[in-house]
Amino acid sequence: MRKIRILVIAPYEGLADAVSAIAQERQDVDITVEVGDLDAGKRIAMSLAHNNYDVILSRGGTAKLIRSAVDLPVAEISISGYDILRTIKLAQNYSGKFAIAGFSSITENAHMICDLLQYDIDIFTFASEEDAYRSLQAAKKNGCTLVLCDITGINAAKRLNLNSILITSGTESIHSAIDNAIELIHSAEHVYRQKDLFQALLTSDDREFLIYDPAGFLWFSSFPQEDQNNSLMNLVQTYLKAFLKVPNQSIERQIRDKIYTLSNRHLYYAGQKYTGITIKQKEAIFSEENLGFNIYNKLDQTPNDFMDSYSSSNNMGTISFTIDEYSKSRLPVLILGESGTGKDKAASLLYENGPFCHAPFYTIDCELINERKWNTLLSSENSPLNTLHTTIYIKNPGALSEEQANKLFAYLDNAGLANRNRLIFSLVLNTRQYPNTKTCRTYLENHFSCLTLKLPPLRERKEEIPSIVALYLHRLNVHLGRQIIGVESEAMELMTNFSWPQNLNQLRHILRELAVITQTPYISYQNVKYMLDQELNLSATQVPINLDLSQTMEEINYQIIQMVLKEENGSKEKTSRRLGISRSTLWRILKNRQTGN
Repeated sequence: MRKIRILVIAPYEGLADAVSAIAQERQDVDITVEVGDLDAGKRIAMSLAHNNYDVILSRGGTAKLIRSAVDLPVAEISISGYDILRTIKLAQNYSGKFAIAGFSSITENAHMICDLLQYDIDIFTFASEEDAYRSLQAAKKNGCTLVLCDITGINAAKRLNLNSILITSGTESIHSAIDNAIELIHSAEHVYRQKDLFQALLTSDDREFLIYDPAGFLWFSSFPQEDQNNSLMNLVQTYLKAFLKVPNQSIERQIRDKIYTLSNRHLYYAGQKYTGITIKQKEAIFSEENLGFNIYNKLDQTPNDFMDSYSSSNNMGTISFTIDEYSKSRLPVLILGESGTGKDKAASLLYENGPFCHAPFYTIDCELINERKWNTLLSSENSPLNTLHTTIYIKNPGALSEEQANKLFAYLDNAGLANRNRLIFSLVLNTRQYPNTKTCRTYLENHFSCLTLKLPPLRERKEEIPSIVALYLHRLNVHLGRQIIGVESEAMELMTNFSWPQNLNQLRHILRELAVITQTPYISYQNVKYMLDQELNLSATQVPINLDLSQTMEEINYQIIQMVLKEENGSKEKTSRRLGISRSTLWRILKNRQTGN
């Protein structure tokens, strides 16, 4: 027969020691002992009640409070008539007047004993800690200098400078309470057997369960007490408020080498709403620090610096409408745009308003994924590509090698990934750095039938720059504690006519620097001109590295030599020194190229 699991909340240390000693003698119970009186005991019981205990044992007013706060059965360690009589006999050695004080569980027995033995002893009954203080004040005024009481009375007596003797529970009372608790559990053994069997069934496949009551307190946990995972429970607390409000959500987070998926549902019993949380775990395929792979959940949402940059007028108003309509579909989407046009933000908007917004959002940055990691993504059973009803954002597949791109195309064709999940892709249009961009675009648009979302560069949105600047200045004012009202009209004209080669990223960078150096209500023309001139000077000193990587190594080397020669104003000596080759080697490469050999 299984042992009955008992949580004992002892109001005082002596009772805890006595229970612990008895627990060593008994083979039919598994007892955990904690010390706490009244509200402290109640809090302990509420925090531990979910740890698969069968019953809680406590004493007096503490037992009464615990019974009102938890759903587990609460058995009471009574204060027997013998316990009270023993304490009276001890007090009769005291020369002054004494009284008996306590909750009704004590004073009812005390009245009976005093009536039977014809003892003339004052008896005071109280119902709370403050009531205990008032009762003992009355006893003191009545000439009592000693009180026989429980822990609550002991604390009140100290405040009144009264002597006190604690009425303790003897071993026979403790044994009796344990026997009563066992009998109580055995009377409902079939219910507990069902509970244990269902719990074993539910937790047999690497899942754990938590159930929270309507007030948000943990009511049940499948975690053994000795196996509490602090990091995991902290993660649950992060999302608990949202889980209590909205059902059927799923979030995913990585903690060290494990990925945890938390899903919730609402359960109703006797008109009360409970929240069940299922926790699954799997091995992470990448480390937490990996920059090429990211997990985001809608519940993690934080304000984005340019979250309103799609809601302006004219052209971007059309883009905002398109994003909204595309969000309603499960079809794959291809986002096109120059660097800095907000492709990542567009992808997150498609997710946050899409059909799987209550599930995780995975970002795979192809530029930061090496060959080994790419193979892992395509082959591991724990890969996000093996999930169901999630959103997967494959960022910049044009950065993949030809072999990697072909593997991706084959996977998309054969795995039915778009049928199981929402897929979003993005490509960068204004650079030759990614030679497979054209190939990927052709495949994604024509073969994979993606919906296409093209984001215009900032230079084509000049009329919207004042609106974007105003929105971002507001955020900077909040973040930096500034009170900037706006930008001088001449300064705004400079910003509107600037080419912004890095688009929104560049605008954000410039505005942040301007906000930091501005001490007046308006950003000045002089400061804007200085910042934009700095940007122009920086661009002028940087030779754009537009290498055509589709050529042979010899042709690529020739391109590099030509760039360095231009930077060194045609000096072959300086060029050879920078490239780490001899002048004769440099001369031979140039001569062979010129002669076509």
